[in-house]
Amino acid sequence: MDLEHVRAEIERMRLQVNRQKKEILQLQRAGIPTAAAELLLARMHTTIDGLCEKRDQLRKAEPGPGEGRCFGWPTMVSGPLRWYEHDDPANPPWIKALAEVRHLATRECYPHVQAIIVSIDQYAEAALGNRDYFLNKPYSIGGSRKSGGVP
Repeated sequence: MDLEHVRAEIERMRLQVNRQKKEILQLQRAGIPTAAAELLLARMHTTIDGLCEKRDQLRKAEPGPGEGRCFGWPTMVSGPLRWYEHDDPANPPWIKALAEVRHLATRECYPHVQAIIVSIDQYAEAALGNRDYFLNKPYSIGGSRKSGGVP
């Protein structure tokens, strides 16, 4: 059984428990003995407890939101965040194409192109681990001291 199936079964059983409780109340108001119905209710609670334990085990076995999956896609990232460098020769052609489309999309009609920009950012997050891969690159003030630019 997968996690969603177990959750659906728990919900179905909880609805049955509520119905059973209502029936027990009706039987009690009518003065009818409810021992058998209460035993059934206890068995239903035991079944729900077992399903909850199974749900918890499946939830622990499943990776969390930041553990290997993003928007249902496996992430391919390990290490610090990376940013898009226009001059980097190591960029594959598809990254260059995404960067160009995202850049050109800002000049087009906003409502029609916003979905494309969001899709590109979601893909960048899923594939590269950084939603702002093409945007918001952190800059430093001044040049690098290692490059010898400081007199």
